Parts: sequence; C-alpha cells; structure tokens
Amino acid sequence: MILIPEEILRSAAKMAMLDGLAPAQTMAVVFRAIDHEFAGAGGRRFNPARTAGIGAAIYAAMFGYAFRFVADPGERGGHRWENEIPQHGYSPPFQSLFIEAMLLVDTHRRRRHAMAEPL
Repeated sequence: MILIPEEILRSAAKMAMLDGLAPAQTMAVVFRAIDHEFAGAGGRRFNPARTAGIGAAIYAAMFGYAFRFVADPGERGGHRWENEIPQHGYSPPFQSLFIEAMLLVDTHRRRRHAMAEPL
C-alpha cells in the first residue's frame, strides 16, 4: 500500500472541519493524522508531520490551497512541504493557532502515556 501524505492531510482537514472543530483543534487532528514514520525511498524513514512547512501545508489543506510534499535532500528527513498560499494566508495569528494545536497534541500524548503506565 502506498500512503500519500497529501491525501492523508487533505482528508483529515476536511473531516475535522466538517465536524465543526475549532481551528486549533482541526490543526491538532490533522497533525496527529500524519505524525507517523513512513518508509521512503531506499528504506529511509521520514515523518511528514515533522517536516519543514507543515503548518502552512495544514493551512492550505484547511482552506483549499494547493500544497505538495516534495523530496528535498537538503532538508532534515529529506522532504519538505510546498504550498501556494496567498501572502496574507498563513499569518502570525494563524501561526499562533498552530502553536496552540501543538500544545493540544502534547497534552493528548501525555494523557495517553499516563493511561498506558502500569498501576
């Protein structure tokens, strides 16, 4: 099975928005949907959520702008996200929502980890 990070990101954004989640919640859901290691070319592993440009890519998915996951040997992990967002798009207020989303993800992980610990 070939997993395409763009399709996962786009689908997660659409479903979260259809559920009426707040923007930070939507971003957290999308981030978690792709926050997994994948096998890349030559067996090299990468995580599309931990790749340069992820915040803007999530914004693009949420609002219907074009975005791509591209190979880039110069980036950590060998990939990066590109997008075609207007200059006003991924603005500082929206970037702060992405930070809020990362805090939600961290809180969720800590809760899951605490539940998994033996009593």
